Amino acid sequence: MKKATNRIVIISEQVNRYGFRALVKGIDLTQYERNPILLWMHIRAFGSKETLILPLGNVIDLKIEDLPEIGLCITGLPVFDDSDDFALSIYNKIENGTLRMASAGLIPLEWSDDADLVLHGQRSATLVRSWLEEISIVDIGGDNNALSIALYNDNHERIELSSNGENAVIPSLNLNTIDMSKIELSAAKAAILLGGKEVQTAEQFETEILGIVQLAAQQKTQVETLTREKSELQTKLNDIEAVQLSSKIETLVQSAIDNRKITADEKATYIALAKADYGNVEKLLGAKGSTPTIQNQIQQSDASKVSLFANKTWEQLDKEGLLIKLKSQDLNLFKELFKAEFNTEYKD
Repeated sequence: MKKATNRIVIISEQVNRYGFRALVKGIDLTQYERNPILLWMHIRAFGSKETLILPLGNVIDLKIEDLPEIGLCITGLPVFDDSDDFALSIYNKIENGTLRMASAGLIPLEWSDDADLVLHGQRSATLVRSWLEEISIVDIGGDNNALSIALYNDNHERIELSSNGENAVIPSLNLNTIDMSKIELSAAKAAILLGGKEVQTAEQFETEILGIVQLAAQQKTQVETLTREKSELQTKLNDIEAVQLSSKIETLVQSAIDNRKITADEKATYIALAKADYGNVEKLLGAKGSTPTIQNQIQQSDASKVSLFANKTWEQLDKEGLLIKLKSQDLNLFKELFKAEFNTEYKD
């Protein structure tokens, strides 16, 4: 016998495609555990030798589990007959993921149209008590949890079910109990559903409901107040940010004017640009060079003169051909060097 690597979900309490659901804890496993048969597509070993499909194996170690996204369900471990080539082929398809679905074959014992048991999308009654007859591997299951369901009659004959809800064996829901236009609740249950405490008398119910209504009104007022205050605070923050940005822009552009990077006539243009994209204007002005003043230009010119003639003798300047330039640019220095060279005053 070859055991599957993973356990399989056999049945959950979700609504299946036939419009009903079965309660897991209402399924009697006693009979199945005495004969834990695993079939293919609920097919019994009847027919000619050419069409005969024998049981695939067994399902062992049945457990009731509460799984994420599935809820309460029955799981088990498939074990396949390794002397049967067909059973081994199904085993291989289970292992490689080609086949993923199992199906429970149930014998119904008791149905209920209790509204408290009805789930969203349920069209038929809830199967509250049943026997597990067999488990099958199937190609297409009956609901989104990779599982299906089959029903058997008292003679252990499989009942053909239809996904369109036309299943005579499955009782229809008594619509009077779930008429959504008129839901009848006890005072105690209504109080609890509304978030209150359990009550015993009509007076307690009225007091509890009044408290709930008053609390709801207070909470509504609080929510409206908080929403208004949040809006007012956001407006103030926006105003503060606008003032701060305006001040930053004024400082940035005026500094560029003071540093002779732009002219005063360009101020309005750069302010408008900075309002649209402060970061890029800041980079642009930071990279701009300053235009020197007339005084700076004169100082730079004087400095160039000093560097050209500084610490040079008459003879050095003569060799460099700079005497004529010195005389035109700095006559006093020319005279000083002339007197030092010839020991006499220079006469124009």
